[in-house]
Amino acid sequence: MIHNSPHVKNKLAIKLAQYTVLLAFAIGFILSSIQVFEDYQEQDSHLDQTIVDILDASKPPATRAVHTLDQALAQEVVYGLMKYHFIHKVQIKDELGGVLAEQEAAVVVSKTKWLTEAIAVKHKEYTLDLQAPEFAKIGPGRLLVVVDQDHALQPFFDRAITIFISGVVRNVLLAICLVFLFYTVVTKPLALLAKQFAELNLEKSEGKYLHVPKPHQDTELGQLSKAGNDFILTVQKLLSENKQHHLAMTQSEQLLNQLINQVPQLIVALNQKGHILFCNHQVAEFYDVTIPSIVGSSVSMFHRHSDEVEQLDLIRHSVERSAEPLDVNELLWSRPDGEQLYFSIQAAPFEYFSEPATLVVATDITQQKVAQDHISHIANHDSLTGLPNRTLLNDRLSQSLLSCKRKGAYNALLFIDLDHFKTINDSLGHGVGDLLLKKVAKILISQVRSNDTVARLGGDEFVVLLDFFYNSEERVKRDVELICDKLLETLSQPIEIKQHQLRIGASIGVVIFPIVGQSIDDLMRFADTAMYHAKENGRNGYAFYHRSMSMAVEKQQNMENELHRALAQEEFRIHYQPLVNVTGAVVGFEALIRWQHPEKGLLLPVEFIPSLEVSGMIVPVSNWLLAKCSHQIAEWKTAGFWQDGWYLSINISPLQFYQADMIHTLQQAILDGGAELTDICLEITETVAVENIEFAKSRLQSIRELGVIIALDDFGTGYSSLGYLKDLPINIVKIDRSFIQELGAKNNSRSIVEAVASIAQAYDLKVIAEGVETKEQLAIAHEIGCHMFQGFYIERPQEPKQLQGDYLSKGL
Repeated sequence: MIHNSPHVKNKLAIKLAQYTVLLAFAIGFILSSIQVFEDYQEQDSHLDQTIVDILDASKPPATRAVHTLDQALAQEVVYGLMKYHFIHKVQIKDELGGVLAEQEAAVVVSKTKWLTEAIAVKHKEYTLDLQAPEFAKIGPGRLLVVVDQDHALQPFFDRAITIFISGVVRNVLLAICLVFLFYTVVTKPLALLAKQFAELNLEKSEGKYLHVPKPHQDTELGQLSKAGNDFILTVQKLLSENKQHHLAMTQSEQLLNQLINQVPQLIVALNQKGHILFCNHQVAEFYDVTIPSIVGSSVSMFHRHSDEVEQLDLIRHSVERSAEPLDVNELLWSRPDGEQLYFSIQAAPFEYFSEPATLVVATDITQQKVAQDHISHIANHDSLTGLPNRTLLNDRLSQSLLSCKRKGAYNALLFIDLDHFKTINDSLGHGVGDLLLKKVAKILISQVRSNDTVARLGGDEFVVLLDFFYNSEERVKRDVELICDKLLETLSQPIEIKQHQLRIGASIGVVIFPIVGQSIDDLMRFADTAMYHAKENGRNGYAFYHRSMSMAVEKQQNMENELHRALAQEEFRIHYQPLVNVTGAVVGFEALIRWQHPEKGLLLPVEFIPSLEVSGMIVPVSNWLLAKCSHQIAEWKTAGFWQDGWYLSINISPLQFYQADMIHTLQQAILDGGAELTDICLEITETVAVENIEFAKSRLQSIRELGVIIALDDFGTGYSSLGYLKDLPINIVKIDRSFIQELGAKNNSRSIVEAVASIAQAYDLKVIAEGVETKEQLAIAHEIGCHMFQGFYIERPQEPKQLQGDYLSKGL
């Protein structure tokens, strides 16, 4: 309620009177000024006319006095003119300029002199030439009359004063009347309304509303009173609704607080000064405080890490500037005890009781971050040695190459291949081989700087990225030579693994980069080329790549281009070599790929398979081979050539074996080609099977579940590998041709084949003797216990039409 009455000078009647008086005085002053000005102009014109009339009356006697040189007459004229009170001076001169008569009134100071000088000149002169017609040949005399305008305008001044005084009196009387009228008609009723408004209690009005005196009920004041009453009713209704809304909001707020206190996220609202407007219990628990103790405070007051607070401020400022939500995937935030957690942040602008604010929702992603880091580490590091793998190496090599180009500097890449590792791995087993690789990894790390990268590509291949950033290529070469000498010396020392003193060496290929126009793949290929050059020079050495070695690279590139063409134009051919049992009956065939080169003729696999594997084209070619073989089986079945129980063996490359979609691709190709899954036998090498035994077991088991037969090819590289037979879900073991071809010689090949056959039979596996080229080899292999045989002695590989024709002619 408002009870203060306005100050007297602020009352509406007084203000209206003030404005009215000022307006009346202004208008009166303007009108009076116009009237006075017009009066002045009339008075001035009247004076001029009066003087002209006087001069006209005085001209005859004055002219006679001049021409007769009658001073008495001239004096009489002057005396007569001076009778006028407003004439200050009169002078008559003859034709020669001599003064005949002259008189000047004494100077009298008047109160209006200043006003006269303000609007006109004090003395105004009038002249008249005095000349009679009969004396026209001589010069005229002159009559001078000087008028004192102060005296002449005196009647004008008296009238002006009267006009202004009467105007002031009139305006004062008007103002008094208007003040009374305004007070009675306007101010008094308005004061009554104001008092009623001031005494009004909207929450407890009890039916008391606004009213005005009866004479004013139909005037604007009455309308104002009615509008005020309508406004009061509306406000009372709104207040009632507001109470209900406030009660509902209170209940909603309590429910919302319960909800946000149940979610695991940290929720906090910050104003534009960074002060906390509200937060949930999770925030209070995070800082080990109570909610009331931190609401209204800045985050910096209780968070110890200023750099983290600055990050939060940057997020808040960004949301405030853009007025758009902002997501931060990862933010490191520390607890009071120093524990650091990772959060994902969602920040959005909103209004908190009409105050601009930023809502921040923080989700703890520490566990997810740890898991992602672990996955990232696995994806970018070798599982055996923990070294960076090819993916991480390529990333670091790309950065190093870009930095070298930007700085005009040089770095080096070392491609390291261990000498004699395969012999150790095959003779002592993969367990020893794995331990040896781990030991080599530690040796390599110990021989380079912390900012260098040691990576394992697979098998016994390692790469070292040396980040020198030297401006001189020669300086890089000198340092690389020192490092290579040290590496070779260290790796040539005996390494003890499981009581075995192992001696290995290494061949190192070195490429110094950047090389104009070359990518990281080119650099890796150049280093690999240099490494093979070092091997060709006797192993346990190193070689720097130079452009003369590019011939081999260019040859490989040309080969890759031709292989792409060969696949596109179907230059590959498939020859089939029979497999027979102990009775000589055919049990199946092995599909052997050939390349019908347009210039070089028919090429054997040894001439192009390595290039397929290096380039990665082995996967699409193997898929083509699988599809063609399946289609061939379907054709043989249609022709009645294919017999029940037969199978077709197809070699699977290591790269294809490890493809993620290998199972789906295999099944699709066989079924789309028209063959049955049981018609196919996949051959994988022993190396592929045992390189990653757990993966191989899982992948082979999936293949067997399809119904596909599995054969382990090129088996027999050592007794240490025999133990893997019981772990692998295979059907057939193919003994390596090198052992079969030496069965008739005096060596231990027979013992090895007997051991393999014996163990295979113990595991219920079929044994194929591969590479049988003589009758003696066939007899010995049969005697030892081999179940099936394959080789030139049995049958050479043939094209499908020739093969089909030969065997049909034999009655098959």
